[in-house]
Amino acid sequence: MKKETKRKAFKFYRSYYDVYNELNDKDKLKFIEALLDRQFQGVKPKKLTGMVMFAYLSQEHSIDLQVKGYEDAVGKKLTPYTDPPKGGIEGGLGGPLQQEKEKEKEKEKSIYVDYEKLLKAFNDILGKKARVIPDKAKKQIRDRLKEGYNKEDIITALINASKDTYHIDTNYKYVTLEFISRPDKFERFVNMNNYKIKRALV
Repeated sequence: MKKETKRKAFKFYRSYYDVYNELNDKDKLKFIEALLDRQFQGVKPKKLTGMVMFAYLSQEHSIDLQVKGYEDAVGKKLTPYTDPPKGGIEGGLGGPLQQEKEKEKEKEKSIYVDYEKLLKAFNDILGKKARVIPDKAKKQIRDRLKEGYNKEDIITALINASKDTYHIDTNYKYVTLEFISRPDKFERFVNMNNYKIKRALV
């Protein structure tokens, strides 16, 4: 389990190293863990025994002075780790879960469509008086956005359809949002002549 701390560093004195080197490998680990927990978490060791206890006690005064100096400087006590704080590794700002949530929000934002504005744009561009957008058309529009098209592409497709000779001659009889948002039709109208786009769908 990773332990969080706001403290960035502390001085590792030569005396710490000297007593560390007098210990066996197992005790070295216990001594270092006790030292680091005290310096970064503010936790005083309670279960040290034998040589580890003597090694720590020989340096305790120096260690406590360092911790006190830090606490006085920041104006608050060092506290032991409990749960990841907001903004921590597991679920806070910058953490993997938070980053995933942010990506999901961005994805949802990218495929969100204000259908009232879209309907108005559709009627204005094609001179129609449609009152609703069928659910099938809404699904197809979201599918196109999920494929990587953007909202401006929807307006581009509508404008280009309004410039199509066949649809002009048939008075846009077949031009509906369901028709425009079909995969093949959408691709065609988005990539027609580069008519200047003067409107954008928000």
